[in-house]
Amino acid sequence: MVGAEEAADDIVSVPGGGPAYRANVHQQGVENPWPSIEITDVFLGSGSNEAHITYRSYIETKAGETRNNVIKVITPDQEVRSLSLYADDIPEGITLTDSMQWSGPSAMASVLIIGISPDVAPGQYNFDIGLEINGRDYGTVTCTIEVVE
Repeated sequence: MVGAEEAADDIVSVPGGGPAYRANVHQQGVENPWPSIEITDVFLGSGSNEAHITYRSYIETKAGETRNNVIKVITPDQEVRSLSLYADDIPEGITLTDSMQWSGPSAMASVLIIGISPDVAPGQYNFDIGLEINGRDYGTVTCTIEVVE
């Protein structure tokens, strides 16, 4: 990708780190014009079943655009063998696609592609992303999409 095709939340592969946002990766010899992508840290579950989740809880975009949300799960006391995402009550005009997955020791990441239809009115839209880790439902995290003009 070159020029206008590049975006701050394009996904790039980081050796030993999995998928990351272009804006969060230092690219040697390439000026990075974007501020870092902000991520949210939450903990779901408890004890040996606790999972550390990092993801984007707030995304500002325009109608007709597509944004990426890397949802990374770390379980310190167990291997992450599977990660499934689900969502209920998705606002009309917003689509979610669970795309690429990456796994490493005690961690797994999934790229959730969020599509905003061109006819979505400006405003704030909320939905919950559910996480099923190793076949166990860990509950949901909230994501807010701010559609701007």
